[in-house]
Amino acid sequence: MEALYFGPPSRRLFGVLDAPARNARIGVLFCPPFGDEMASTYAALARWGKQLAKAGAAVLRFHPYGTGESDGTFTDFNLLGAISDISVAANFLRARTGLLSVGLFGLRFGGFLAAQSAEAVSANFVILWSPITDSQQYCRSLLRMRLTAELIHLQSSEVKSTTQSMLAELRAGRSIDVLGNEYSPDLFHQMTSGAQWPVQAPAPNVLWLSRLPDRTVSEPLAQKWADSGRPIKFQSLPENPFWEELARVYPEKFVGASETWLAERYGRA
Repeated sequence: MEALYFGPPSRRLFGVLDAPARNARIGVLFCPPFGDEMASTYAALARWGKQLAKAGAAVLRFHPYGTGESDGTFTDFNLLGAISDISVAANFLRARTGLLSVGLFGLRFGGFLAAQSAEAVSANFVILWSPITDSQQYCRSLLRMRLTAELIHLQSSEVKSTTQSMLAELRAGRSIDVLGNEYSPDLFHQMTSGAQWPVQAPAPNVLWLSRLPDRTVSEPLAQKWADSGRPIKFQSLPENPFWEELARVYPEKFVGASETWLAERYGRA
């Protein structure tokens, strides 16, 4: 394992590279989820990254600009910047390892970013775990989560914010606090009027894993990708929502299905 910084001096990104003892067969770039979910899944994804390295993959886990240990503050994080960071990280992984076969893995909002980025970085494959497929709806759900948190920690009579008041602040060009993170107007505008879910599969090979409760939304979108003619495997599993703050569980089912899928295509160590 190697912790390092990469990227231009004005936009340094932090990453952790897990590589096998011998030559790696493939590279996997981890695109992390958003906000608190990035922190709550850090241990689980670090554990899986090490497992993949033992199986012969070079794994780069990184923090987009403005998050984690990368330069910048959370107000600097936005959709277009994160997509650009994925390109920088993918190029770095290829240059550092000499691997041509590099794929993207994305969880939740990281899955949305991976789907947006895969074609631009010429990803050989994409693995998605319960990806966010509608950034506008997700944006509004984050605002509702802030209201729920206020209701839990404060008396309901003391809660002054509403979804409409927060939207008004963002539209006026002012950042708002969402669960301890400064949510910028740029991020809001890009999530509500920017990139849409791709209409066709963004890579030659795609594995899309969904939790059972999300199947009714995810499966039709995955079927549209399959209809585009590129190989895609969609699987719905009884996985726990391990990204939730108090879950602290390891996603055994998602991990097992992903490792089987990779082994079928790239072999085992």
